[in-house]
Amino acid sequence: MKTLFVVNYVAGRGRTQREWPHVWERIQQEYRDQEIEMVVTAAPRDATRIAREAHAGGYARVVAVGGDGTLAEVADGVRDAAGQTSLAFVPTGAGCDFRRTSGVPADIFAAAQLAITGMPSPADLGTAGGTTFLNVAGVGFDAEVAAEDHRLRNRYSSTGTVPYIRAVMHVLWKYRAREMRIVADGSVFEGRFLLVAVGNAQYYGGGMRIVPTASVDDGMLDVLMGGDYSVPETLALLPRVYGGGHLGSRKIRVVRCRTLSIEATPSAAVHRDGELSGMTPVEFGVLPGAVSFVYGPERAIPAPLPTTAVHGARNPQAE
Repeated sequence: MKTLFVVNYVAGRGRTQREWPHVWERIQQEYRDQEIEMVVTAAPRDATRIAREAHAGGYARVVAVGGDGTLAEVADGVRDAAGQTSLAFVPTGAGCDFRRTSGVPADIFAAAQLAITGMPSPADLGTAGGTTFLNVAGVGFDAEVAAEDHRLRNRYSSTGTVPYIRAVMHVLWKYRAREMRIVADGSVFEGRFLLVAVGNAQYYGGGMRIVPTASVDDGMLDVLMGGDYSVPETLALLPRVYGGGHLGSRKIRVVRCRTLSIEATPSAAVHRDGELSGMTPVEFGVLPGAVSFVYGPERAIPAPLPTTAVHGARNPQAE
């Protein structure tokens, strides 16, 4: 089996460049009887081009070495190649939230071994405004936080959860809920919403289990709608997000759908896997089984859908 490792040395603020060469030496020694190669990305979106060319060149597996951004780029390059070129992940980036959903080991060498020997299974991709995402996209508060998080990470060259929490604190005091109209597979929800998180997978922000009901291989999106929270309410709820306990809040509703559109007044920012990707209005969708992915042994088990409703929202079709 021809395997290509696509390595982003920028990922993890130097961690990848420090640790991956040693792992690569061990991999070459342990699997010297297999066709294994490595290429290093040179620019943003380079991983997509490399993955696409690898598929055309007959590689059976392409492995993303980096963070969630690198993985998303490689996934975009091999999408719709399921059954021909599979996808695997070696998490060396800052957040690596898809690792938490997919069960890929945190240890780099163990993840690389799995990438070579593991059997792939179908995985979905989400779409936001025509572009794809693996983890979570969203509108509103979390999109503003993603922008601030990106700014702070670049400014302080930091990794992990701390910059994200700092970004949350910065945005919390200035952002207010928007009037939104949300249409999920024809069902309409209207009201004031702080955020809408659209989950293909469960985690974002370096370990926040924001959409714990999401399953990456069910052909559906899980949409979490967070109502008009005050600053004290948001601060109280924030610690519960890491374990998924926020689903018990009376201002949260989760719906499952294949298509979703969101309008906001005033217009709200949109993010896709933590990267800003425009403003509302925006449409979301899902590409079932778009990639074949090598899952780890401890995949996150989806939580059941809650029955709580969003405070202040209405569904005219149910009235």
